[in-house]
Amino acid sequence: MVRKSAFDVARQPIVDRLGRSVAYELLFRHDGGGHAEVRDSAGASSQVISRTFRQIGADTALGRSAAFINFDEEGLWSPTLARLPRERVVLELLETLEVSDRIVHRCADLKARGFRLALDDLTEIPEGDDRLLALADVIKVDVLALDPATLEALVARLRDYPAKLLAEKVDSPQRASHCLDLGFDLLQGYWLGAPERLRG
Repeated sequence: MVRKSAFDVARQPIVDRLGRSVAYELLFRHDGGGHAEVRDSAGASSQVISRTFRQIGADTALGRSAAFINFDEEGLWSPTLARLPRERVVLELLETLEVSDRIVHRCADLKARGFRLALDDLTEIPEGDDRLLALADVIKVDVLALDPATLEALVARLRDYPAKLLAEKVDSPQRASHCLDLGFDLLQGYWLGAPERLRG
């Protein structure tokens, strides 16, 4: 379980093709440390939301940028969702989420209510069930997990979907340049900005 007194929130910038910060991913961190040991993803997301939007305030934490917040299956049904400012939030669906009719229907309902959806850590197109890809507003591709040829082929296939493509784990100017050449719309990674602890 996540204890309220034992966590902090960090934010990592997401930039557009011109290097402008357009969003932040909000990250759970233990005791102000530089890492997370999350055993309860839904609880961690709830605490991140509370800390950012109720204690610190969206304008202080995010400026005019949007917030990417991680959600697992349990979190998608959390009552916390009803209190989120939909125009400021992108629901980032964790890669551990298993696609099912129930999940797809819930995601379609959330989109109908005005939420945006992002798919996290994509490295391949799921065989036989791409329904979440069709619903996604942003697809985050783990560029470190793929060799250049595989990455190029994946990006070409993902262009069949309406989502913006985000290259995550960008670790060098060379990799950033390569991702831009491939046509990624957004970039995220330590070379562009390490997670920084949020302070009220």
